[in-house]
Amino acid sequence: MKIRSSLQNFLIRSLAESVTVEVMEAIVKELVPGYDLRRRTGFPLNIPIPNRDAARQICSDIIELNILTHFISLLIEINTNGYFGRRVRISYLREMIKEVYEHGFIYDSVNKIFVENPIVRRTRNWGVLRNGQEYVITFLRLDIVGNSELVRKYPEDLINATYDDLLGIVQGSIDARNGRIWNWEGDGGLIAFYFSNKNKLATLSGMEILHELFIYNQIKNRLEHPIGVRAAIHTGFCNYTENIEDLKKNEAIKTVIDIESRFTQPNSLTMSLNIHSSLEREMANHFNIIAEEKGTKYFNYHLKWEQ
Repeated sequence: MKIRSSLQNFLIRSLAESVTVEVMEAIVKELVPGYDLRRRTGFPLNIPIPNRDAARQICSDIIELNILTHFISLLIEINTNGYFGRRVRISYLREMIKEVYEHGFIYDSVNKIFVENPIVRRTRNWGVLRNGQEYVITFLRLDIVGNSELVRKYPEDLINATYDDLLGIVQGSIDARNGRIWNWEGDGGLIAFYFSNKNKLATLSGMEILHELFIYNQIKNRLEHPIGVRAAIHTGFCNYTENIEDLKKNEAIKTVIDIESRFTQPNSLTMSLNIHSSLEREMANHFNIIAEEKGTKYFNYHLKWEQ
């Protein structure tokens, strides 16, 4: 993103007035291991680096590395909790937060990081995840039941319109919970959740999609055949990359796809044990054990008529 000069100026003044050059460099190393401020500025060893020059160089470098919001998040944390046991007051913090907000980001106090304001933009990585970094992500996998048969049976324009309706149901459910579609193909897709109580949010989204699709089939479906989905949820480590094919190599993604294909019946939602054990009892009680393999339990939720 293009950074306003006003935000750059606030950051330069903040660093120059709040901390020493040594602390500035140490803070940058939290995000960029091996960062060498003297090499970056070109000052020889026998000449101290002026605070202003150090701050200006750091500001330039973190913008070039596209980690400005991460850096300001770190300054917020330092202002709140100190740095290596010492109280540090970061100047112009309120002004910088306001500037970042105007750039389209809001502060997530749970994860202590700036994320995209969904009102402004929605990108796959929330404007936060960095290529090559590992994160714990919760995945919701959806697969359309009998896709091949539906495509053969109905005209293309009718299928496309119906699938667009399904995508609208999915998008509406996950947008309300800050989820992101990482991949969407003709027969389903992969959705990611990273912030707040991501396991609960993914579960609520999956359940809502089943409910909304049930209603859709009753009153809006253009096809003679009801649209059904299989859904699965799992959470785990993911090495983030913009390349979707490389993303699919992550074990967590392979696992959620496996859960959906092997343990999930049409119009139901299956979750792994690590999701189920993290849910509040009231929500977890809606899921029943359906399978156990190699010591791992799987839990399922499905819609059914009351007896």
